[in-house]
Amino acid sequence: MTAPVPLPVFTPPTAPAFVQEQDFAARQYKGRRDNQEDYYAFADAAEMTEEPLQKLLLVVGDGLGAHAGGSVASYLAVNAFVRAFHEQPGDASWRLRTALDTANETLGYITDRMPSVAPPMGTTMLSVLVSHREVQWISVGDSPLFLYRRGLLTRLNADHSLTPLLEERVRAGTMTVEEAAHHPDRHTLQSAVMGVQMALIDFAADPIKLLPDDIVIAASDGIFTLTSKALEELLHFGQNTTADKIADAIIFAIRRINYDRQDNTTVGVVKIPS
Repeated sequence: MTAPVPLPVFTPPTAPAFVQEQDFAARQYKGRRDNQEDYYAFADAAEMTEEPLQKLLLVVGDGLGAHAGGSVASYLAVNAFVRAFHEQPGDASWRLRTALDTANETLGYITDRMPSVAPPMGTTMLSVLVSHREVQWISVGDSPLFLYRRGLLTRLNADHSLTPLLEERVRAGTMTVEEAAHHPDRHTLQSAVMGVQMALIDFAADPIKLLPDDIVIAASDGIFTLTSKALEELLHFGQNTTADKIADAIIFAIRRINYDRQDNTTVGVVKIPS
């Protein structure tokens, strides 16, 4: 009896590694502030069974300017998050959630142990895990996460400032659009990473599927100097270029507006290859 011929085992194609500046990049602008209180980090998030840079972790922190040590807070929190994410076992969702707790605890520890040199510190935190197939995030504060797909810009994460509450009042007819747009508390945060219990956390435990040519943008709130339409137009023209040029174009557009109260701006771009 002739032995059956073994069938070849199908090996799915390996996703290519993300290439720095071509597929992912970030840029910053101090604006009209005295200091740059934003901090960001890209990190390789590939699993042990994957090639390096098949997954990216992008973390953005916007230090709270109303609190002493905003730049220190964002630096400490972002680095604590990245370190904890890599040290934690378990799936991506668990690691994102526990890394956020670690970042928060780090600020609390510094504040409690060194009150004379570390007055209450705070930062927003936007942490994004991106592969060629999906995106997942956890965020606290108002730093936005956008997805640009086929001409349409969509915000993915929740806004923890008072802006959504004011917009609800507009829809309810108790406030005009003009009143909401110029409300003095519009940008006040409902939740931030400050070493205490976080009032609001936006956690995408289930990833969102990505498509080729999608563009993921993680930023600090300084990007809101641009309207959604202006940002969409920039990304439309950026579809055929690299991530670094997209980030450069966004910062250039913000600088051209020359807003006299321009906040710190950080723009991180991840472009999903075709």
